[in-house]
Amino acid sequence: MRPPRTRAGAALAFVGRAGVVFAATLALLFALLLGAYALPGAPVRGNIQRSVPLLQQEGLYPEFFGFKLFQMDNYTDTIMLFEAATADEAAPLAAMMANTAYNVDNFETLPDDLARYLAQGQGAGLTPFSYARYWHGYLIYLRPLLLVFTYGQVRVISYLLGAALLGALLWRLATVCGRRAAWWFGVSQLLVSCFFVPRQLQFFSCFAIAYLACLWVLAKPRTATTLALGLVAVGAATAFIDLLVTPILTLGLPVTVWLLCPAGAAANTLGHGQMAPKNHRQGLAGCGTVVGGSVAWGAGYGCCWAAKWVLAGAITGNDVLGDALHQASVRTAADTWRGMALTWGNIFRFIYDTLAARGLFWPLVAVVLGCVALFVLCLRGRAQLVAALPLALTACMAPVWFAALRTHSIQHGWFTWRALCVTLFAGAAFLWQACSLQQGLHRLKPKKQK
Repeated sequence: MRPPRTRAGAALAFVGRAGVVFAATLALLFALLLGAYALPGAPVRGNIQRSVPLLQQEGLYPEFFGFKLFQMDNYTDTIMLFEAATADEAAPLAAMMANTAYNVDNFETLPDDLARYLAQGQGAGLTPFSYARYWHGYLIYLRPLLLVFTYGQVRVISYLLGAALLGALLWRLATVCGRRAAWWFGVSQLLVSCFFVPRQLQFFSCFAIAYLACLWVLAKPRTATTLALGLVAVGAATAFIDLLVTPILTLGLPVTVWLLCPAGAAANTLGHGQMAPKNHRQGLAGCGTVVGGSVAWGAGYGCCWAAKWVLAGAITGNDVLGDALHQASVRTAADTWRGMALTWGNIFRFIYDTLAARGLFWPLVAVVLGCVALFVLCLRGRAQLVAALPLALTACMAPVWFAALRTHSIQHGWFTWRALCVTLFAGAAFLWQACSLQQGLHRLKPKKQK
C-alpha cells in the first residue's frame, strides 16, 4: 500500500505536472507559429496589399458615436499585417525571433508605409524595427487566413467565430450553471461593447482565448488542481498570442465560470435552469482556489514571455531581454501622460478635478455611499457572505491588474477598459449570492408589521 503523500510532496508533484503542461503548450504553439512563418509570402502580401485602402480610408483610430471608449485601433492591426508581410524575409526561425516591421514609430503614416513596403520591398527606404519582445502568436491563424482572404474578410470571419463562441458559451452556461449565470455573462459582455471586439484583430485574441477556456471548464467536471493546470496553459497561450490588450480576461472569466458550476458533474443540470446558490467550491477554500489559479496562470504567462526574450536574444544577438524589461518598467512604474506624472496622488487628483469640474464628484460620492448602505441592508447573512467571497476576490482581478500596469492601463484606457467585464460578471454573481433585495425590504418594515 502506497503511503499517503505529504503536503510538500503534493506541491512538488503539482509543480512537475505544471511544468509538463507549460512545456507542451509552448512546444505546440512554437511549432504552429514556425509553420505559419514557413508559408509562402507572395499570396499573403497580395491580400494585404488589397487591404491597405481600407485602412487608409478608415484612419488609424476610427471612433464610433463620438465616444472615446468606442475607439478602434487600426494602428496595431497595421503592425500585425506588417508582421505577416515580412515573415519570409529570413529563414522561418530567424524571422520568427526577429519580428521585423518598418517605420512603426512614425505612426501617422503607417498604412502608407505598409503600402510602400508591399510595392518596393526592403528597398523602399523604410527603417526596420524589431518587435521581438512579443511572440506575435496571432500569426498562427492570421497568415493562413491571409493566404486566401483580405483584412476586411478576416474581420468577417472573426465576427462569425466570435458569435459562435459566445453563443456556445451562453448555451453551456445556461445548461450547466443556470439561466442567471448566462444572463450575467451576456450583460457583462454587452456592457464592454463586445460587438466591436471582432472588428480589431488585437482586441479579439483575449476574448477568444477566454471564451474557449470557459467552454473547457464547462465541458466536464474540473477539480481545483485540474483548473490550475489548465490555467497554466491558458496563461502561456495568452502571452504567446496577445499584444497586452486585456489578458486578465483569460484568467477571470474561466475562474468565475468554475466558481458558478454546481457541485458534482458539470453536465448535471439543475431543475428549470436554476443555478445552485451554494456549492462545495465556495467559501474560504474557494478563495484559496482563486489565488492558486491566479498564481498558476501568472506562472504560465510570465514564463512564456521570458522564454521569448531569452530565445530571441540568443538567436538574433539583440538585447531583447533588456528592451523587454525596460518596457515592463515603463508600463508598471510611474511615467508621464499628457505632461502629468502618473503617481497615485496625481491620478486621484486628476479624477477629482475631472469630476468636480463637471459637478459630479459629490453626487457620485452620494451614490457610492447609498450603494454601500443598500449592500449592508440586503446582506443575506454572514454564512452567505463568506460563501460568496471567492467571487468578490475574482471581481477584484481587473482593478488589481489596472493598478499593477497603471501607465499602460491609462495610456490605452480606450481598449483596456474592456477587462472590466470580469468585474461585472463576477460582481453580479457575488451580489446575487451575498444579498437579497427582499430581505432588505423586510428589514425596513416596522417591527409590528413584521
